[in-house]
Amino acid sequence: MPTIFSRTLALGAVAAALALPSFGASALELGEQDTVKVSSGKFYKLAPQEFQQYGKSYLLDTGETLALRQQVNRYFTQIKGQPEVELYGRAPGVFETASGTRLEFRDNADVIAITGLQQLPGAVASRGEQRDTVHYAAR
Repeated sequence: MPTIFSRTLALGAVAAALALPSFGASALELGEQDTVKVSSGKFYKLAPQEFQQYGKSYLLDTGETLALRQQVNRYFTQIKGQPEVELYGRAPGVFETASGTRLEFRDNADVIAITGLQQLPGAVASRGEQRDTVHYAAR
């Protein structure tokens, strides 16, 4: 009887040791998921030439310059002198960044209404400004 118990105990220890690496990977994966922004999942695929009407420089109401550009089927924005941020199409004339900045083009793309501007690198927020404050940029 002690032999059977020893074998069962040994097999249990081996099984537990084999399970630990997979448990560690699961914990790591869960930790990585904590940093991923959850979006609505709604994406809009732009027509091949559609972004051309938006890809220009705009003057923000904060005095900064906001540039937009396209690289194949990817879209980017940046405040002058700051790192670029990728834009994702949400609807015709509507884009968002991974951090939640939302750009809505109006008046034949001559004006952009921007919420979450302070999420862009280099953006200057006014004292007391809320995340849902709308800023405007014009050509």
